[in-house]
Amino acid sequence: MDVVAARGLVKSFALQPALRGVNLAVPSGELCGVVGADGAGKTTLLRCVAGLYRPDAGTVAPGRAGRADVGFCPQGFHLYPDLTVDENVDFFGAAYGLDVATRAARRDELLDFAGLVGHRARLAGHLSGGMQQKLTLVCSVLHRPSILLLDEPTTGVDPLSRRQFWRLIEELHVAGTTILLASSYFDEVERCEHVVFLHEGRVLSDGGVDELTERGASLEDAFRASLSGVGT
Repeated sequence: MDVVAARGLVKSFALQPALRGVNLAVPSGELCGVVGADGAGKTTLLRCVAGLYRPDAGTVAPGRAGRADVGFCPQGFHLYPDLTVDENVDFFGAAYGLDVATRAARRDELLDFAGLVGHRARLAGHLSGGMQQKLTLVCSVLHRPSILLLDEPTTGVDPLSRRQFWRLIEELHVAGTTILLASSYFDEVERCEHVVFLHEGRVLSDGGVDELTERGASLEDAFRASLSGVGT
């Protein structure tokens, strides 16, 4: 069953097209990667799926109707730098409507999961980039969403923190979370079960890594080969 789906999805900003008829289908429990250069439409696609943008045409799910089932981890740091780790988690837990006892239990569980227990009293603005991204992930999954959207979550993060972040993602995936990842890093999307090549708001091709690559070619090679057919 597809839990994330788009059909003919179109979105423009000030008459500038960002998505041009995108089709997407992600079954329950799948780890799906969307790869493309800056400006390809990755962020717009995830924001439409999250219900943050209304499509100009086409359909998208979950969208606005299913936002309670979605966790969204945006690119960059969007939490409160002048609040501590604990205070940020409590704030977002309250925003999700979790009662005090549930917030406390999930906060303790997730901070341990993310390796942030020793930093609970630190201001979020004083954390390293990798720690900030892990805290963002914690806040994104507090309400135990069945779908997690990750918008280039490791951009600008050091290599060690990237590995640690990916261990957390893989654990969530093994637990059954459906994950849609937007990334510019081919080595990250190679970890996915399903990969979508996005370019200038259009899907060039999609499938499993083995389907998209052949004869020892890398995923990046396959992407560049797809680009060679654009406009022909």
